[in-house]
Amino acid sequence: MMTYVHEEQQVCREILNNYERNLASFQQIINKKKPRNWLILATGSSANAMLSVKYYIEKVADVSIEIQEPFNFVHYGKIRQSADFVLAVSQGGHSYSTIEALKKVYREDRVPTAVLTSKLDSPIAKYADTVIDIGCGVEKVGFVTKGFTATVLTSLLMGILAGVSYGEVGVKEKQRKLDELNKAIEHIPIIIRKTEQFYTQHCKELNSIPRFAIVGYGPSVGTAKEGETKFTETIRVPTQGFELEAYMHGPYLEVNKNYSLIFLKTGGVLAERMEKLKEYFSSYTEHCFSISMNEESERDAKTLSLDIESNELLSPLFMAIPLQILAYRITTGKGIDLGVRIFDDFDKVLKSKV
Repeated sequence: MMTYVHEEQQVCREILNNYERNLASFQQIINKKKPRNWLILATGSSANAMLSVKYYIEKVADVSIEIQEPFNFVHYGKIRQSADFVLAVSQGGHSYSTIEALKKVYREDRVPTAVLTSKLDSPIAKYADTVIDIGCGVEKVGFVTKGFTATVLTSLLMGILAGVSYGEVGVKEKQRKLDELNKAIEHIPIIIRKTEQFYTQHCKELNSIPRFAIVGYGPSVGTAKEGETKFTETIRVPTQGFELEAYMHGPYLEVNKNYSLIFLKTGGVLAERMEKLKEYFSSYTEHCFSISMNEESERDAKTLSLDIESNELLSPLFMAIPLQILAYRITTGKGIDLGVRIFDDFDKVLKSKV
């Protein structure tokens, strides 16, 4: 798992270097059809990644994005009449529900379809007009790390290309946005080092916590949900990722002295409200941690400050990495061997993968 975390920077560099070639088929669809209402079908980490990039793509390309869980879409959902492009996202390309959802769209043959995957010959590729390479290769460890970050970066680039095609992004603005992505990627080794130091400083406390909640807002909601996914997959203690305001409408009532809150601080208009929430619960539980994109004006031992100057809409590109590392370190700190498979017959019985 950590091997893949350490590969994230190089994978991102390669994606940036090769984006024009890898996204050529996507750009053809965009140039020809000019779709403005995108339906995205994704589950698990793929859905978390798309939720993370939704606001950036909508702003840069002036499109509207709807994200649906494939299983519910197959059995209860429908394609809105306004939808003019469908993107299915499945890193491994074997998600049964996403394949079935794409089949449903494909049979209607009404809108152009694309698949975003890291395995171009996977089963899902049969049911789309075009296949887009995420660019991370096959991730053999089941706990997705670099695949999440690669999906985020590739999707951000798709948004930029759509913005160029629609006339929303000029040549100079395109280069500025690419430079922003490159600058963020260059921080990854520093993020890894700072997170390792942070874990070492707080390992005894973190390893003992029986319940986590991760709170974000805007683009960091997808990051919080990915943190939920990683923590529950590896640490195997109850963990939930929440949107800031949704957390204040009921879930906060379960806080007690053993409960831990991790606040994702990305600046923006809701930064002050997030800080007030942290201040409030700091008197009820000592296990209040923050991961802050920006340098903190007042140093707090329980704040992991990444010290990155970046647009908050780009925060998912690097804010998930500390959660990936903490998930792994806490897991090993608790003595859990991730090499030992559990529920080995799950996919066979429940048929969640093909």
